[in-house]
Amino acid sequence: MGVELMAHQREGIDFLISGKSGLLAFEQGLGKTLVAIDAFRRLWAARDVERLLVVCPNSLKRNWVAELSKFAPEFTVEIAEGSPRARRAIFAQSRAHVVVTSYETARAEVTAILAFVERHPTALVLDESHATKNWKSLTSTAARHFSPRCKFRWLLSGTPVTNTPADLYTQVEILAPGEKLLGSLDGFLATMESDPKAEFARRAFDRLILRRTKEECLDLPEKTFIDLRVDLPSWQRKLYDDMRTQMVCEIEAMSGEQYRAFASTALAQLTRLSQIASNPALLLPEADATPGKFDAMDGLVADMLSVPGRKVIIWSNYVKTIETLIDRLEPYGVVAIYGGIPNSERQDVAARFQTDPQTRVLIANPAAAGTGFTLTAATYTIYETLSWRYDHYAQSQDRNHRIGQTQPVTYVRMVAADTIEEAIINALERKSAMAQALLGDEAQATAISQLTQQQMCELLVSNRLPV
Repeated sequence: MGVELMAHQREGIDFLISGKSGLLAFEQGLGKTLVAIDAFRRLWAARDVERLLVVCPNSLKRNWVAELSKFAPEFTVEIAEGSPRARRAIFAQSRAHVVVTSYETARAEVTAILAFVERHPTALVLDESHATKNWKSLTSTAARHFSPRCKFRWLLSGTPVTNTPADLYTQVEILAPGEKLLGSLDGFLATMESDPKAEFARRAFDRLILRRTKEECLDLPEKTFIDLRVDLPSWQRKLYDDMRTQMVCEIEAMSGEQYRAFASTALAQLTRLSQIASNPALLLPEADATPGKFDAMDGLVADMLSVPGRKVIIWSNYVKTIETLIDRLEPYGVVAIYGGIPNSERQDVAARFQTDPQTRVLIANPAAAGTGFTLTAATYTIYETLSWRYDHYAQSQDRNHRIGQTQPVTYVRMVAADTIEEAIINALERKSAMAQALLGDEAQATAISQLTQQQMCELLVSNRLPV
């Protein structure tokens, strides 16, 4: 292979092979893909398995092909994609050592995958396995159908807990089908209320989950976080305050049944407020004045790039904002990775940012570029917006704070002052603490959909989550 494995990677390989089923919960940048590839290589050489089936987010399919070509060039690889007929033909006829497919295809082709793993002793990889966390989702249901037929079951995720303890429950069920190690889902969640650190499930977690952090395994430079609070200009403040006031009045006037219906869509409603705080043109095309964050961004980027050789990553959740910033920052040499860039071109964009000294700004969406990319050329990162998605937040940080980074990394979170964005920051910190509790540290989180009417109104007015 030509790669000298680190101690934690050798430990990971032993864990996957000896346990047969396991969640490799290495933080982003510790080499989960390499570990899974080498574990398969050893099993294939010992004739314990014939095939490796990789199910991953659509954006990572070609990343897996590239990693296999780099670390295991002796293996042939095919991607099961395209029309239903083409996908099924690959599962039925492929002679490749490795078949890579997406979660979307896995949902649609359960029968074809079942036939594939019945014919060939298979090691299964579910990459970014938190995609299966929702017990009732088609993705989870599909994985629970074909995973029991695989000889080895390996889940990979740097963020296996993104919202609630139930995230781990579903992944454990995929790893140990039929064993009911955590009991029923309702019973598990009820017990978590009195035991938020999940000590009652520690034996199962210790057996099935191998967690390693960058602090434990790597000598990486420090990370610094700065919250830059941006005052909204008067026109933008009025738009925000008017929408917030209207929402509070509507919630206060709701009956109990109406509020229960509203609560299930609360995040979408709060996202509208976040869009006004970021860039009102996202909702109101006629709002063509310059948002507060854009003015602040101009000065921030100019300051960061005043030092020759520096590069910066800008994360935004909104396509229109990304496209506006591409034009606005064009003089610095800008590239972008978001939904408008084809999957087949994204690695080339990342490579240009890494190697071209004239390309100094990468603007990206965490959903498109939060996983599968190495962006260590940047020592500064700006979050123009943040969502409630902890996995997007954690994974995006690790694009430039990973193996290969030699300089301290600074993260600037742009927060519109006195807006819902202050609550989003608070929620992300709570989710981080909850994830650490289940995997080793402490705390728990509050679900937005579980807030009472009074708590929801207080959130909107104070921008603080209830304790």
